[in-house]
Amino acid sequence: MWRPAGPYFTGAPLPTARPRYVWVFIAANLVLFAALTLSGGAQNPIVLIRFGANYAPLVREGEYWRLFTANFLHGNLAHIGFNTYALYTLGNQVEALYGSRRFVVIYLLAGMAGSITSYGLTHGLSVGASTSLFGLFAAMVIFFFRQRELLGPLSRQQLTNLAILLLINFLIGITPGSRIDNWGHAGGFIGGLIVSWLLCPRYRRRDPIEAILVGVTQSDRSELVNDYFADANSLKRQALPLALFVLGLATAVLLINLVRG
Repeated sequence: MWRPAGPYFTGAPLPTARPRYVWVFIAANLVLFAALTLSGGAQNPIVLIRFGANYAPLVREGEYWRLFTANFLHGNLAHIGFNTYALYTLGNQVEALYGSRRFVVIYLLAGMAGSITSYGLTHGLSVGASTSLFGLFAAMVIFFFRQRELLGPLSRQQLTNLAILLLINFLIGITPGSRIDNWGHAGGFIGGLIVSWLLCPRYRRRDPIEAILVGVTQSDRSELVNDYFADANSLKRQALPLALFVLGLATAVLLINLVRG
């Protein structure tokens, strides 16, 4: 439970959601990894392609669904292990702070943005949830940046920690022989920044009398609401810009195909 140190309610908790969908994504990744293993091995490129890897020649032929499915496949035990741990730690935080519905949107759209970036700037085979994970990483950056007045020193500390982690991941990515899809990570991070900026909670202070007399669920249908704060943002409010973002992703794929002939 996050407790803001800012000017509104010293020590008052921010509203959070109970993480649910992070477990759905973890389960999907694990089940698919088991299926890959039983079908001939997750390190076999032919098996990966059959299950939906992001493979540029086939995407260019019209198999665009690969830009989605590739984010749920992993190449080896270390790959699935690291990404599962990262999804558990980052996913629980983002889903708690943004709410379940917005978490799902951030995760999926950031993953698509990363896959499309990888498709446009690389020509090999790519799999892994790290495109979506970098989107979740971006969501944490946006949250603490947008709430810096409310959270005070906590926000600055978290942003510093996130910057250090980003630098470490960048250095790992450029290490010779790392086989990391840096373009996919970059696309997922940028996509996560955009979507999270739109969906980041916008807290309003609740009148204590309102909370007592009206109640939490009746006074505000937001997923993120408690006796102290209510979130004024929602998926419904951001439907148009999110639709434009999806349209932008689709346009990017068409442009990539035009450039490649």
